[in-house]
Amino acid sequence: MRGDFPGLMPPKMRNDLIMFAEKPLKALRSGRFWLSPLVAKLSPSHGTMMGAYRLEEQGRFAEALDAWKGLESKGHAGLSSPRRALRCARLALRAGRYGEALSRFEDVLRRQPDEKQALRGLESAGLRGAREAQSKGQWLAACRMWAGYHRAGGDLDKCLRNLIDCARYVAQSADSLEKTNDALEGWGILKSIDPYSQEAQQGMEWCRLSLARAAERSSDFAAARRHWNALLELSPNDHRALDGLRRLEAAGA
Repeated sequence: MRGDFPGLMPPKMRNDLIMFAEKPLKALRSGRFWLSPLVAKLSPSHGTMMGAYRLEEQGRFAEALDAWKGLESKGHAGLSSPRRALRCARLALRAGRYGEALSRFEDVLRRQPDEKQALRGLESAGLRGAREAQSKGQWLAACRMWAGYHRAGGDLDKCLRNLIDCARYVAQSADSLEKTNDALEGWGILKSIDPYSQEAQQGMEWCRLSLARAAERSSDFAAARRHWNALLELSPNDHRALDGLRRLEAAGA
């Protein structure tokens, strides 16, 4: 085609037509084809899509993702398709937004459990996000990312080795109710991956005990009952939990 009628049209138009003939959708959506401005004018949403594709081609992944999210917020039809959902997840990963990437890949996998690209993306997002969070001392965030890495089938030994350290660091700073709840979540993540971890078991028991006693002191008896019962689920017949529930009964709470 490149040699057909060389003098009948300018070289740029000829090259554009060749590009359009070879990959019409890619040519149109990139915004480089000469019909693209007309399409964008007729449909601003498609113009935004073309802009998102161009940003992605230029390596401006965060901006491309934000463009797609702008369309999502307007409820644009078709953006919830698995293919588009996977594109946004991959953009989040390439933009270094690992928490968002993790969430988006898991959303794809809920709808398509056998989607291999999403599974690989989830593993990559979990690993990169965990490493980044650890480097910043964001230990609970790191625990959550290691959990995502594990759900993707990542290396179990690597996951547990790092997760144990992260959960310990979260627990070391548990000097308030909020941080004790964080520690409970960290130990809970570890226990969900290694149900036989005695350290996770003891850590969760300590958190429940601390939270129950704190709730009793503040007369939040509903919360106290919830934590005592949770402690019994962790450790049946635990005398501390049984004593706590008896105190609540005696107080009429």
